[in-house]
Amino acid sequence: MEFKSLKNIETSFRQIRLFGIVFLVACTAVTGYSVWSSYSFAEAQRQKIYVLDGGKSLMLALSQDLSQNRPVEAREHVRRFHELFFTLSPDKSAIESNITRALFLVDKSAFKYYQDMAEKGYYNRIISGNINQTVAVDSVALDLNVYPYMAVTYARQMIIRASNITERSLITRCNLINSVRSDNNPQASRWRSLKSLKTAMCGYWKGRQAMVKKLFSKINEWLEDILRGLLGRMTPDRRVILILTMLLVFGGLSIYMTVSSIYNFGRDRGEKMRIEQIETLKLRLEQQRDSINLLNKFHNGTGKFE
Repeated sequence: MEFKSLKNIETSFRQIRLFGIVFLVACTAVTGYSVWSSYSFAEAQRQKIYVLDGGKSLMLALSQDLSQNRPVEAREHVRRFHELFFTLSPDKSAIESNITRALFLVDKSAFKYYQDMAEKGYYNRIISGNINQTVAVDSVALDLNVYPYMAVTYARQMIIRASNITERSLITRCNLINSVRSDNNPQASRWRSLKSLKTAMCGYWKGRQAMVKKLFSKINEWLEDILRGLLGRMTPDRRVILILTMLLVFGGLSIYMTVSSIYNFGRDRGEKMRIEQIETLKLRLEQQRDSINLLNKFHNGTGKFE
């Protein structure tokens, strides 16, 4: 009896030792995996730089090769030049400030273009006529396969006067070369051989139409600001709930309108068919009544076949 109890004690000890070894191995594996994951996460975070832009927005700048961000930087460079060079107000100092900032991004070809426009009195007419000129870049076609990179820009100019608004299409072409990154040239690009391929009027609004268009644009901007403010104060979960609610509401409205249209169409069609059927039955009844009257006349000897 004593030997059996000793055997059971030895078996239990072996089981406890086995469980202890398994538990120790599992703890070691979990600890090793946690350390490896923490190290990988720390390495991934070292590859990222968080930049506070003027205390307003938080941007993520990835420390990667320059060529990976080159298309985005080149398009932004082209867009920024057009906004500075072609946005004019009836203020000489504002015009000179914008032109000076734009000329940091280009070579002498843009300066020659500016000189030609100044000699023709374009900027003086802007000031004397109290004219505002804005530009909206629609798209930038960029070819990065060949250096220097060729860029073609499609934009729209809005020339705003007190009595009318003129919209003109603007197409420009240039070559982009790499340059030194600086405060005046943050995208590290530089224009070469700027050419204005096409400038043509594509719209004209006079008097009341211009005021209406301006009013609608202001209302649109006001609504966009309100929506941005509302969405900015919402948490991500509430935004998702709001989007799902709007989808359900609009989906329900579309289904209701579709079913209502089908029902109204079917009802109108059925009413029309019912009226036609009633008229057909009336006509048949009248024909049968005439036939019965005619037969009665013949039976009575008062009628005859013609």
